[in-house]
Amino acid sequence: MNIVRQTRVALALVAAALAARLGAQTVSWDPPGGSLPVGEVSQLTLVFEDCSPDGDPAPPKVDGLRIEYQGQSSNLSLINGSFSRSVSLSYGVLLAKAQSVTIPEFRVKTNKGELAVPQVRFAAAGATVGSSGVSLTDAASAVLAPSADSVWAGEVFDLKYTIDAAATYRPNWGQGVLEWDASPLVAEDWSQPEPFLTGGARARKGLTYHTRALALSAGHIELKPTSQLIGLSVGDFGFGFFQQPQYQQFSVSDQPVSIDVRPLPPEPEGFTGAVGQFQISSKIVPTEVKVGEPITWTVELSGTGNWPEIRGLPPREVPASFQAIQPKPKRTQPAAKLFDGSLSEDIVLVPAASGTYTLPPLLFRYFDPKSGTYRTITAPGAVVTADPAAPATGVLVTPAPGAPSVGMGPSTEARAPEQPTGGLGDPVPPAPPAPAPLRLRAAAACAALPFGAFILFWLFLAYQRARRTDPLRTKREARARLASTIEAMKSAPAPDREPLLLSWQRDTAVLWGIPDAAPAGTRLPDPAWAGLWAEADRVLYGPKTVLAADWAARAEAALSAKSLKAFQPAGLFLPRNLIPLLAAAALFPAFQARAADPGASYRRGDFAEAQKAWASDVATNPLDWSARHNLSLALAQQDRWAEAAAQASAAFVQAPGEPATRRQLAATGDKAGFVPDPLDGLIQAGPIEGLARLESPGGWQRAGIASAWAVAAALCLLVARPYGAYRRRWPLAAAWVLFAAGVAGIAASVVGYRAYGIAADTRAVVIWQAGSLRSVPTEADVSQKTTVLPAGSIAVANKSFLGWMRLSFPNGETGWVLRSEAVYLWQAPPD
Repeated sequence: MNIVRQTRVALALVAAALAARLGAQTVSWDPPGGSLPVGEVSQLTLVFEDCSPDGDPAPPKVDGLRIEYQGQSSNLSLINGSFSRSVSLSYGVLLAKAQSVTIPEFRVKTNKGELAVPQVRFAAAGATVGSSGVSLTDAASAVLAPSADSVWAGEVFDLKYTIDAAATYRPNWGQGVLEWDASPLVAEDWSQPEPFLTGGARARKGLTYHTRALALSAGHIELKPTSQLIGLSVGDFGFGFFQQPQYQQFSVSDQPVSIDVRPLPPEPEGFTGAVGQFQISSKIVPTEVKVGEPITWTVELSGTGNWPEIRGLPPREVPASFQAIQPKPKRTQPAAKLFDGSLSEDIVLVPAASGTYTLPPLLFRYFDPKSGTYRTITAPGAVVTADPAAPATGVLVTPAPGAPSVGMGPSTEARAPEQPTGGLGDPVPPAPPAPAPLRLRAAAACAALPFGAFILFWLFLAYQRARRTDPLRTKREARARLASTIEAMKSAPAPDREPLLLSWQRDTAVLWGIPDAAPAGTRLPDPAWAGLWAEADRVLYGPKTVLAADWAARAEAALSAKSLKAFQPAGLFLPRNLIPLLAAAALFPAFQARAADPGASYRRGDFAEAQKAWASDVATNPLDWSARHNLSLALAQQDRWAEAAAQASAAFVQAPGEPATRRQLAATGDKAGFVPDPLDGLIQAGPIEGLARLESPGGWQRAGIASAWAVAAALCLLVARPYGAYRRRWPLAAAWVLFAAGVAGIAASVVGYRAYGIAADTRAVVIWQAGSLRSVPTEADVSQKTTVLPAGSIAVANKSFLGWMRLSFPNGETGWVLRSEAVYLWQAPPD
C-alpha cells in the first residue's frame, strides 16, 4: 500500500509540474522598457519562452519608430535539473524623433497557441557615438538648402542636400540611402552624390546631392525632413593585419526648412499656366499646293519650366476652307528631367478651294519668374497658295443611250472559269482542348526526371550488391553488438553477467576473425583483449570468481582502440518527389463541355452573336482550339480578316493536325495579307512540316517526356540484368526495342517542337493590327522612340500594364503595344 501511495504522490507531482510548464509560455520584449537613442539604430529582442513562433510575427507599426527584422536565435538552458528553451527574434529599431513611443500589445501565433505580447514604452534619449560621449549632432550633420527662401508658384528652383561627419569617425556611406518625402513639392530624382573633404584640424567628410523642385500652389511650406543612414567607426577589433574598424549605424536628419511660395500676379488673357523660360518655333511646308494636297504646320515649344502642368499649346486659327487634321502632340523630355523638355504639335491642313490664304501667328503667354512678369512669344504664321487641282485622267465615260460603247482599256480574252480558291468552311464541333506547352525549364526537368530515376535505380542496385558483398559486414555488426553488451554489463547484477560474457566472447571471435568454435584467449593478437578473455573464462568456467570491477571499462577502451573501416556507400541523392503524378495527368487534358452551341447563330446568319459566344468560350478556355477556329470563321464573315487570321493562327498552333485549321489559316491569311512566321512555312508541304503538324508544341513536349521515360525504363532493364534481377531473355529484347522507340520519339519531338519557333511559347501573341512598337506604355504626348510593327508579327508578351503589353522579339528588340492589337496564342489576356 505504501508503494501505491508513493506512486500516486509521484504522479500527482509530475502532473503538477507539467501543468506549470504548460502555463509558462510567454512572449515579451527585451528590454521591457527604458529609453531609445534618437537617430541611433538600436536592437530589441522578442523572446519566446518555452515556445517558438509559428510564422513571421509582424510587430505593429508605431509612428516615428522604424522596426526591421534582423534574425533569429535559440537558447537551451539547464537550471536546477529543469530544461528551458527560448527563441529570440532580433529587430533593429530606429527612433526618428525626440518623443516617447509605445509598442502596443499584440498577439502572435506560436507552436503552443496564440499568446499576447505586453505593450512596452520607451522614452527618447540623446544618441552618442560609441563610448566617447560625443553626441550624434556633433559627430554628423545634414543640411537641406533651397536656392531661395521665396519663390513663385510654379517656379523651378534648386535644392542642395549635404551630409557630413567628422573624418576621425571614418564615415561609411554604403549602408545608407537618402530618404525624403518631397510632397507637397514636385521634385526630380536626386543626383549622384559628390564626395568632399574639408581640411584642417577638424576635417570632415561628406556627400553633396542636387535636385530641382517646384511648388504648385502659393503659401508657406515646411519641407519634410531628410533621413540617411550612415556608419561611424567606434573603434577597432582584431589585431595586426586582421584589424577591422567597428561601425555603429546612425540616422542623420536635417534641421527644419521652410520656403514662402508667392502667388502669381493677375493673369492676362491667353495665359495657360506655363511658368519658366520658353522658346517657340513654327514651320509650314509647303506653302504652295494644289487643292486636296496636304500642308503640315508644326509648332514646337521648348525650354525650362513647370512642364508637369503644361498640357498643350493654344489652339490655332485656320481658314474655314481648310480641312484640319490634328494628331496628338508629342512631348520630348530628357531622362530624369521633369522640368526640361519640348512640346511639338503637327496640324495637317488640306485646302478645299483654290486661293491665297494667311495662316495667323500663334501667341503663347507664360510667366517669367526671373523678371516677375508675363511674357509673350510668337510662332510666326505664313501665306499659302492653293492652286486648282489638275483634271482627273482615266475616268470611264458613260455613253449616251443608243450610242456605241467605247472601251477604255485593253480587251480581255474569254477563258474557262477557274476552280474556287480555298474559302471558309463550316464550324467544327466542340473538341477536347489542346495541351498547353510547358516552359522550357519545366519541360527539360520533366524529360530529365526519368534519367534521374534511372540513376537512382542503378545506385540502389549497386548499393544492395555492395552491402551483400562487404567483407567486413559481419565484423562491423559484431563490433556494434559488443558495444551494446559492454554497456549492459556496466549495470547488470552478477548473476546476469554470464550470458553477457558469452555474447562478448562470441562477438569478439567474429571481430578478430577467429573461426574456432571454442577459441582460447591466446589466439587473440592483442594483449589487452587476451587478458579480458582470460578473466571472462575464469568467471565462466572456473571456481566462483567475481569479475573485476574495471573489466567493463577496460573492455570498452579495448573496443574503442579496435576500429574498423566504416562502410562507405555512394553519395546518393534522394529526391523528395520521385514521380510527378501531376505531369502524367497533364498528358491527357480533360475535355470541357460547352454549355451552348453558337453554331445555330452562325447557320442562321447572325455572325455577330456567334462571334460573341465563341469569344466568351475562348476567354473561358483559351486552349479550346475548336472555339478559336469557329471564332475565326465568324470574324471572317464580318470582313474582319486580320482578327480572323490571328485567331486562325492560334487554332492552327493548338491543333495543327486538323485539316480545317490549316485551310482556315491559309484562307484568312490570303485576305488579311499575312501569315505569321513560322506558321507560313508549316502550312506548306514538306517532310519536316508534315512531321511538325502531327502534334502541337505541347503535344510534342509530352511525347518527348514519354519517350524519355521509355528510354529510362529500357536502361533500367538493361542495367538490372548484370545484377541478377531477371534471367529470361525476353526482358532484354524488350529493353532494346523500348530504347530504340524512345530515342526515335525524342528525336521526332525535338524536330517537331523546334519547327514552331517562338509560337511554341505559352506567352506568344500575334499582332493583327499594324501599328507602332513604343518604348513607353502610353499614347500621351510624351516623345518616345517608336518602331513600325507590321501585322502578323509574333512576339512574347512578358509584362502587362493597364491596357498595354510589353513584347520581346527573337532579335532582342522590346517595346509596348496596346493589348487590343494582339491575340494570345495560348493564354487568356491578363485582367
